[in-house]
Amino acid sequence: MTDERNIFWDEGDLPKPTRDSSRLKRDMDRWGYCMIAEAVTGDMLREMRERLEELAETEAERGDHVFADKVNAADSNNQWVLMLINKGEVFLRAVDHPDTRPILEQLLGPEYLLSESSAHLTRPGNPAMALHTDQWWMPPTVMPGERHLPGGTITREGAVQGPLRKATQAIAAPLVAQTMLFVSDFTEANGATRLVPGSHMTGSQPDQSVPHVVPSVAAEGPAGTIAIWEGRTWHSAGPNTSNETRYGMPTLYAAPQMRTLMNFTLGTRSGIVDEAPERLRQLLGFRIWSGYGSTGEMGARWARSGDAIAADIESTQPADATVTAAPHSCGANLLR
Repeated sequence: MTDERNIFWDEGDLPKPTRDSSRLKRDMDRWGYCMIAEAVTGDMLREMRERLEELAETEAERGDHVFADKVNAADSNNQWVLMLINKGEVFLRAVDHPDTRPILEQLLGPEYLLSESSAHLTRPGNPAMALHTDQWWMPPTVMPGERHLPGGTITREGAVQGPLRKATQAIAAPLVAQTMLFVSDFTEANGATRLVPGSHMTGSQPDQSVPHVVPSVAAEGPAGTIAIWEGRTWHSAGPNTSNETRYGMPTLYAAPQMRTLMNFTLGTRSGIVDEAPERLRQLLGFRIWSGYGSTGEMGARWARSGDAIAADIESTQPADATVTAAPHSCGANLLR
């Protein structure tokens, strides 16, 4: 597939960490990623690093970091620390960073969901991850009359792969976007995220061979940088050939009609949800979007648990009453 390549770049034209918002948006449109300089600094960055080191040690001792997937190499010693939203107030402050909002809105619109809140550690000796996209599950576009690929049959390893070549027909829009906060310096040697510039225009998935069969670039920058790439951009963690651990914090966002990678409405600790401002509750998926995410209360703006709704119904009825709920109410058949 490398012979069919028609996407090329000059190193000097590629995204570099910047605070220029117009440059960030241009980089995203042209290359499928951008890099925000000095997004997190000082005490907040130091607190994140210390908390991640503590969590990584504790969870490694318990074996919580061990799992198998189709992207990490069999001999990988990557470590994931999942559901950071439950593991420290400093991480709550990071999931809605004001510097990332304009780019996320450019890609996903004004309303989007938090899909993942994790940390990713690549340790010395860790091999490269396979190239992939964050919306590998997207069914390929088809022409009228062509057989479509049913969405429920798509697997990561079976996704349609293609060359690093700009598509000549319509391709799917980005429905997710990833931010990567550099909690440590990211260098080519310590496994900085590798990105394939312009790959968001291919409309296909990358060859998953390791070593990679297409060129890529390392997203290098000092701690506190945030790299953002859209859901169609080919990327992976690089091999860590250094003697230091690379600490990164990937946070995934999704358009409001998408299923999220992590189930925040169920998995977020109740104390966090109870105290969350509206903006965070919306990111967690509690705000109803065009009817989606409803728990059955007609006209409601926010989703509530079935237990809370049932309790309200009970509280408005005499103790000996039999409740007959309206046909489209979530209270139907709950109280008899």
